Amino acid sequence: MLRKTVFYTAVLLAAAMLLWRSGDIIYYSRDAMRMCYELIIPTLFPFFVCSSLLVYSGFGSVLARASSGIMRPLFNVAPSGAAAFVLGIISGYPLGALTAAQLYRCGAVSKAEAERLLSFCSNSGPLFIIGSVGVSVYGRPACGAALYAIHIVSSIAVGVIFRGYGKKGHNSPPMRLDTEELPLAEVFSKALRQSAESIVTVCFSIIFFSALSRTLLGIRALPPLLDAAAAGLCEFSTGVLKVSALDASLYEKLILTSFIVGFSGIGVHLQVTAVTAGSGLSLRPYILGKLLHGALAASLTAAVFAAAKPAARVFSSAAPSAPLSASGAVSASMLAAAAAVLLFAAAAAKLAAAARRR
Repeated sequence: MLRKTVFYTAVLLAAAMLLWRSGDIIYYSRDAMRMCYELIIPTLFPFFVCSSLLVYSGFGSVLARASSGIMRPLFNVAPSGAAAFVLGIISGYPLGALTAAQLYRCGAVSKAEAERLLSFCSNSGPLFIIGSVGVSVYGRPACGAALYAIHIVSSIAVGVIFRGYGKKGHNSPPMRLDTEELPLAEVFSKALRQSAESIVTVCFSIIFFSALSRTLLGIRALPPLLDAAAAGLCEFSTGVLKVSALDASLYEKLILTSFIVGFSGIGVHLQVTAVTAGSGLSLRPYILGKLLHGALAASLTAAVFAAAKPAARVFSSAAPSAPLSASGAVSASMLAAAAAVLLFAAAAAKLAAAARRR
């Protein structure tokens, strides 16, 4: 009852504030819609379609089986949990969390295992980090690729740290994941519908939380750094754009950007809450995992770029390189995602072979 009272009070206060500052809301909403139209949709929608085609054609299950040998040794999760991890790192928010909840509902993983999955399987996809952040925001694809690699390494580290979470919970027996055979025309149609729904959800979430957070932050002026950080905690796309506009070095901007993308923002957390609703899963490990993910990603970014700084041209004062074309951004991101999945599958195969020799 207390939780509902707090929720109702927050919604009523938000509605009152939106009415009070309706002029600002219209401006901020238009600004967020422009960002979605010019940045989010071109870089995310093609990858949503490609990832959906892989899922509905059964390729996601193939990837899950190929990489299943790494799940128990690293994350203490049933092999079928690999589906949530693989889809999470190639597709972006909130597909990894949705897959973890679906695996729990169908009995492929236990409750404790599903909650462990939630701590590290909800990740930003390569097309946002490389395409939107690296190419469109900073004009440096190399920075985007480095941030994506750091994002994945941080996610794996969080999974290893949370492998002991809920040890009292039972482990699930092995379960084979099968995908329904569908005609290719139906697969394509379903992928388009699902991708359209996903991009609409993402864009309207960005519009709502961007407008709300900017209105709240606009009530009282904050220092630019604090304003960008607060915006990132509310809605990470807006936060990334504000960080990129700061009067700071690229090194400092990348560190803060890495934390914001790793934490993902309240807007994404509410998307995860929606896709896991009714499953009975606790979101405590998810929230703690995202906080840890952001901290680890920021620390790794500081270390990696500090080591590369003396020789890296990306830190020069010269103007940024020309942005890649849309097709170039898509190609770079798809290659990065494929490389990540292949490395993951290779490690899984090596571990499985070592286990068989014992």
